[in-house]
Amino acid sequence: MAINPNNSLKARHISYCGASGAGKTVAVKCLALVGDCAALFDPYGDYKLSRLKKLSGLGNGRIVHHYHTRRGFLKAFTEAWASGKKFAVAYQPQIAEDKLRAEAIWFAQVVWAAADGKRELHAVFEELGRYVESSGAERSKIGEIVTGGRKFGLIGHYVFQRPSEVPKTILGNCAEYVVGAQQAMIDVRRWVDELDCSIDEIASLDRLNTDRHKHFLHKKGGIRNYKLIEIRF
Repeated sequence: MAINPNNSLKARHISYCGASGAGKTVAVKCLALVGDCAALFDPYGDYKLSRLKKLSGLGNGRIVHHYHTRRGFLKAFTEAWASGKKFAVAYQPQIAEDKLRAEAIWFAQVVWAAADGKRELHAVFEELGRYVESSGAERSKIGEIVTGGRKFGLIGHYVFQRPSEVPKTILGNCAEYVVGAQQAMIDVRRWVDELDCSIDEIASLDRLNTDRHKHFLHKKGGIRNYKLIEIRF
């Protein structure tokens, strides 16, 4: 169970959003916002080793150890967290897609149980839109991490393609947003409202992107406090 609540801690949850090919997982790896102690729900193995060092693992060659069973992941995560050392472990269940939600909730419960207000623990949820139920409230432990995890040192990283498919519980409680190219106007308008930017600023992202250059609008606290960033790899 989460221990040592510290109400002085600030919310630092982050959303990464972009259409397929926009580079949202690249942003997770290259912006290095995921801290030293990291647990990942990685259903499609996006954080396995790559021939490109900058994109390998969790970025710049930081290895992520993958486990395919609950037992294997729980053992590795528990031992790594107890060691007090830097780690990155991922749960990649080998199951049908309609079972993903149950596994993601289990993963979130494990992270919540380990949380300690005296230490930071980063939890990455890849492909979030594939296992949430609606754009309304997220009442599982996945949602509780973003609504109540702050004071227990939890920092959620939520990675998804479309804001229209993601619960408002998560979108509304993130302190930081990394927004890549979008494909639908309903999604563009959602980010226009959130960032207080223009439609043209969102639309330009796709035009700027190439195979080795990805562009994002990065908002970190405050109204209109965003900037255009470029990632080269």
